[in-house]
Amino acid sequence: MRRAMSMRAKNIKVKLASLGVSSKDLFEKEELARALANAWGEKLKGTVTLPLRQLVGMPGNPRAGYVVVTLDVGEAGFVDFLVDSGATTALISPQLREMLGASATDGAAIRGLGAGGETVRQKVTISGASVGALELGALDAVVTDLAASGLPSVVGGMLGLDFLSRFELELDFAEKTMRFHPIGSVATGALDVESLVAIPLARHPTGLRTVSCRLNGCEPFPGILDMGSFFSVCNWMAATSAGVGPDNPVVKNAAMTAVGVDGRPMAMSTAPFDLEVCGDEKSAPGDEKSAPGDGGGLRSEYKGECCVGDLPAFASLGATASPFMTVGLDVLGRGRTVLSVGADAVYLTPGDAPGGMWDSEGPIIQ
Repeated sequence: MRRAMSMRAKNIKVKLASLGVSSKDLFEKEELARALANAWGEKLKGTVTLPLRQLVGMPGNPRAGYVVVTLDVGEAGFVDFLVDSGATTALISPQLREMLGASATDGAAIRGLGAGGETVRQKVTISGASVGALELGALDAVVTDLAASGLPSVVGGMLGLDFLSRFELELDFAEKTMRFHPIGSVATGALDVESLVAIPLARHPTGLRTVSCRLNGCEPFPGILDMGSFFSVCNWMAATSAGVGPDNPVVKNAAMTAVGVDGRPMAMSTAPFDLEVCGDEKSAPGDEKSAPGDGGGLRSEYKGECCVGDLPAFASLGATASPFMTVGLDVLGRGRTVLSVGADAVYLTPGDAPGGMWDSEGPIIQ
């Protein structure tokens, strides 16, 4: 109600119309504000709120820090899944497929290309899945051996963009809550993003989503939005364009390794960078206009360092001759983050928000 009263009457009427509420019989601003508050409340009734849990206790593995959500999946009951915006579709383990029994239907085998070569995987459709009180309907997934990547046995699968496109996902890393909002909640104002930086998402040919990034003020280049890694990783071309080549004394060999789904490890280096995720021209909170690279983006560092390495996945994404990176939870896991896959936008907490990072006191899955 208070927020609605701060708006102009004309703007309140526009918001009411977008929510399907007529304002023709409302004349006083207080009446309009009350109607808008009630409409927002009705919209939010479709929101599912859950504790925000993260996978930790995996030293040296970028998958530490994964966001975990529990789904009710038919005959298998309640199963933990990892949220991975760096995947286009859902993956489930062979063990979970066996547990699902008749609540999943097998489809055609799918040929794919991984770091270890060509693979053949089984596609399945899961029926009766739900998150909280929200029924998901049919959920497509691909059966994949996830054990090789070092994931604990309690994790039954990974949920990619196909899953995330069904909602507008709000992750509050400070309050340790996650909310699945109905599509359109941002546009109607039911989900408040005014204090966040609006970052447009571009579509990679694979279907993945990218943001525009800059390292040390270099020319912008694409970065995959990847909640499937706690650490952001840039290739050596990106690092070099930022003035940090392999022989630079600031580069350190890290104990961390990148582990693919096929389990093949790759040693990583680290180096300090000023990393910016570029927002659109009116994305800076409180500013009428700000251009990318001039206050319109999120300046973000994780312990002053970013991982550097030419990941095999970069080659499969066609990024062998140009700067490229993945943007992980060290950036996305600050403060409050809202992901609207359908609207091709992500909203990030600006600046170095205090308490916006995962720490050892957060929820733990063993």
